[in-house]
Amino acid sequence: MDPTQIFTDEDVKQEFLDRFTELREHAPTGGLEGLDGGVDVDRAAEVAESMAEGRYQPGSDRGLEAIIERFSRPVYLVQDSTFTVPPDQFPDSEVIGHKLEGARTVLETTIPSVGRIDVRNHRLDWVGTGWVVGPDLVVTNRHVAAEFAHRDDGGFAFRRNLDGTTVAATLDWRHELGRGEESRFGVKEVVWIEPDDSVDVAVLRIKTEGENHEPVPPPIALMTEEEVQTVLPGAWVAVIGYPAFDSRNDVADQQRIFDGHFNVKRLAPGQVTFFGNLPVLHHDATTLGGNSGSVVFDLDRGKAAALHFGGIQGQRNEAVTAARVARILTDHAGWSGP
Repeated sequence: MDPTQIFTDEDVKQEFLDRFTELREHAPTGGLEGLDGGVDVDRAAEVAESMAEGRYQPGSDRGLEAIIERFSRPVYLVQDSTFTVPPDQFPDSEVIGHKLEGARTVLETTIPSVGRIDVRNHRLDWVGTGWVVGPDLVVTNRHVAAEFAHRDDGGFAFRRNLDGTTVAATLDWRHELGRGEESRFGVKEVVWIEPDDSVDVAVLRIKTEGENHEPVPPPIALMTEEEVQTVLPGAWVAVIGYPAFDSRNDVADQQRIFDGHFNVKRLAPGQVTFFGNLPVLHHDATTLGGNSGSVVFDLDRGKAAALHFGGIQGQRNEAVTAARVARILTDHAGWSGP
């Protein structure tokens, strides 16, 4: 969460103030230092206004920040290929819920096309998120693909271990909390990994039939260059992926927001906070390390706006724009659209 921009949506700010007493009563006890002395709605309004105006100093009121983040940047569970409210008792924003409901149909067609990248013969069980952009093409991040592949003899090869085994990767579109279903597709080929001095993008080719003989989920449409140029700060997006516990971030915050459940499919609403004449945009949806490679989905346009690749807690999240991703797909994978 970037607290200096969290209340640019006036409706969300007003709902927070209208429901502050209710929110405070349900506030978790862990990590809410600053509330012990009793924070009233006047103080909440002062903080909210300073956030809306971009003059709030992050960390100056951690107790209120914790409530605001949980309320205004929640993380929804994905189960049975649809999204549900977080499982705790904390009140959820009806304003944000309404925005998601308005896009539910298109989100439910998008969720099945986002998968977790699992690996074998590797020190880790999984390495990030990827999503379908063509009949057999998946995009993820360079730093994700680098865990199991490397440049070799003009192309790319799967890494080999000292014991002679080769690292293998699969996409599983499920990994949902409390659900045991799998839908696994082997990665046949690493088509392209962008150089280190370029954007954080990689392209994978997967098998066209899953281990249970199911077809590849439908491709997610990418916004065109012209559509991307219309994206303004404040646009609402949903990040779909697999957040993992991240030791670089505050432990109490992670436990509170994710209810101790990591490595499973999630949907996190947020807003675009910056987009200039660059191949990168910033957003403030709640993410963790495993979200690398997640789709940043524009709720109004019903298409992918960007490919998430990283973030800094309390500052920003970064994502490669869909237009730049499309150019890489066209140049290196023969892609001509979904």
